[in-house]
Amino acid sequence: MKKIRLFVAKDNLDLGTTIKLCDNDFDYLIKVMRQKVGDRFFVFNGVDGEFVAQITAVEKKYLTAEIGEKISELKKVPNVTLAFAPIKNVRIDFIAEKATELGVARFQPILTQRTIVDKINLERFRANAKEACEQCERNDFPEIFPPKKLEKFLNEEETKEKILILCDESGQGLKASLILPTLRQAQRDQEKEIVILIGPEGGFSESEFAKMRQLKNLFSISLGPRILRADTAMISALTLVQEFL
Repeated sequence: MKKIRLFVAKDNLDLGTTIKLCDNDFDYLIKVMRQKVGDRFFVFNGVDGEFVAQITAVEKKYLTAEIGEKISELKKVPNVTLAFAPIKNVRIDFIAEKATELGVARFQPILTQRTIVDKINLERFRANAKEACEQCERNDFPEIFPPKKLEKFLNEEETKEKILILCDESGQGLKASLILPTLRQAQRDQEKEIVILIGPEGGFSESEFAKMRQLKNLFSISLGPRILRADTAMISALTLVQEFL
């Protein structure tokens, strides 16, 4: 059986459930993968695990399929949120795809004083995350929140209960190998959410750095001696956090 996986935005997948697929999913199955009635593929909805589905009918613009056996339970990723300043389209597509592959549980776009792009196409972002989940065999789906001002995000009460990891390009961050291992046990014991903060293309402002460094739950790390692009910093930070935490 060909390894075809699709995320379906449907609640309560279960044996015998019927699903209807149209638009891009329909085109992918019928026109690209040449599937027909009786063929099977895998589906997941980010809640109930992963199932085998069998095509029962193909119409002009949609198909129906019936859910069969469950092949795996929901596999949750680490409790990690990526809080990042939006960047240009091609690079933000890259962030959606690669951060999903690297196991981010949540995306929180943040608007900073030097943010150049103040809007994000959430539908396009979600589509890139969907494709990445299907490709990398995640059977959950990351949460994607609308943009929020950095100041508001930092002042929220729930943010004070999280572990904030600031990727500091100013030269004041400590080596990740010194900081992250000390957080490992606390994060495991309390299952706290980890938030990785990635600044905009021009970096955080001095006042933003000053505000963040006052937070008792924030830890500032260096990603090395060179100034990284925002998307490169994201990959580097996620790799480090997964390795240590």
